[in-house]
Order: sequence, then structure tokens, then C-alpha cells
Amino acid sequence: MNRSKLLLRFSAIYAVIGVYIGSHMAGAGSYLFRPIHTHILVVGWLSLFAFASFYALYAIPKQSKLAITHVWSSIIGTFGLTAGMYMYYFKPEWVSETFSLIFFIVGGSILMISFVLFAVMTFVFGNKIRDKE
Repeated sequence: MNRSKLLLRFSAIYAVIGVYIGSHMAGAGSYLFRPIHTHILVVGWLSLFAFASFYALYAIPKQSKLAITHVWSSIIGTFGLTAGMYMYYFKPEWVSETFSLIFFIVGGSILMISFVLFAVMTFVFGNKIRDKE
């Protein structure tokens, strides 16, 4: 699994979605989607891009279970948070309020775990992280 490429591709997808939502809000003159737009760009595009850059720059072992867990929890958590946020705020009739709230909370919790795993990785693999000369 090429972690950098995977995270970069998901980051690009979130960038396109975020920009589309932003252009829709500007064209419609309504800022109703602002929280979702912001989270898609910050958590989806920016964070996943930063994680992709981290894996591209530093020699984190490919077989690291910590890194694999981090990558997948960040992808799943980002989707869960943003999709759950959409369902929670816009209340589509095909989704119960309880389901949307649980989806939102679980997605956000998984994303939070991914950030904690990233912090742990910076200490566990600290010897691999060096400034370029």
C-alpha cells in the first residue's frame, strides 16, 4: 500500500468536494453548508494532504501496524465526520436522527483517534524524522 498516494488521492477528492460546495454557496448566496464545507476542506483536504506529505518525507516502515491504523482511521474518520455532520444538520428523510447523531459522533471519534495515533507516531518513529541538510 502506498500510503502517500492513497492519502493524497482522498485529499484531492475532498478538495474537489469542498471547492464545489464553496462555489455552490457563493452562487446561491446561502452559507447553509458552511460548517460542512469548512470541515471537508480542513479535515478532508488539508489534514489528509499533511499526512500524505508526512509519509512521503519520512521513512516510516511500510509494515508498521501503527501507521496502517493511522492511515485507515484518518480516511474512515474523515468520511464519518463529514457525512455524519451532513446528516445531522440537514436531516435527510431517509436517515433517522439517532443514526445521524451516532454516525457523526463515531466518525468524529475515529478521526480523533487518528490524530492521537499521528502524535504517537511522531514519538515512536522520532529517530526517522530528521531535518534535511
